[in-house]
Amino acid sequence: MARTKVASVPEVGGEAPEFHLPSAQGGQLRLSMRTARGPVVVVFYGPSEEDVAYFKELAAREDELNLAAASLVGIGRGEPGAARDFVRETGIKSYVLYDYAGVATREYGLLEKSKEHGEQARPATFIVDSDHKVVHAWVGERPKVEEILAKVSEITGLPKPAEEEAEKGAEKPEKGKTADSKAGEAGKAGGREKLSPEERERRREERRAARAKESGDAEGKPEGEPAKGE
Repeated sequence: MARTKVASVPEVGGEAPEFHLPSAQGGQLRLSMRTARGPVVVVFYGPSEEDVAYFKELAAREDELNLAAASLVGIGRGEPGAARDFVRETGIKSYVLYDYAGVATREYGLLEKSKEHGEQARPATFIVDSDHKVVHAWVGERPKVEEILAKVSEITGLPKPAEEEAEKGAEKPEKGKTADSKAGEAGKAGGREKLSPEERERRREERRAARAKESGDAEGKPEGEPAKGE
């Protein structure tokens, strides 16, 4: 009887093995369908409590991965029912695929046997870019979710919080100035306030009275005119 050959784990910079597997959420998924849209985070998992806890962490941050233009795909070596239970337990929304025949697990060099669970996948995480190349890989360990997000952002340049904050700041009014005060400033043209006819007349009278007082003629006579009796 021929022994099934187990491939070696794909190296960083190498081609990511294609897979086409059924999803616990329904339908099937091909890796190349997702890489056409952006980088894909492929996470192989087993039935352990540690993997369940890890996928709960991923579920809490998968929206951030999507904002960074990446996709998350989980692959487990097991039956459809076990995959659906895994989805319910972890709350993950992204695709969870079940590798019932172990084809993808073998091609990624991750198939191993345990007395408790039989054949299963070794813990491993790969980031595959849009060129179908493995750009980051963690095998036998679980990278922190923050590290995965950072690596994805390096690839896509997304999200861009600094630019978003700059745009928000441009929309905010200047400190200490309200919309009403700005409107008041806009209403002044060339330093002049818009006055009513009555206010303009009152100010003209005040100016005339001031000039008359300065010239010493309370009746408003022109300067240099002699007073009566002189």
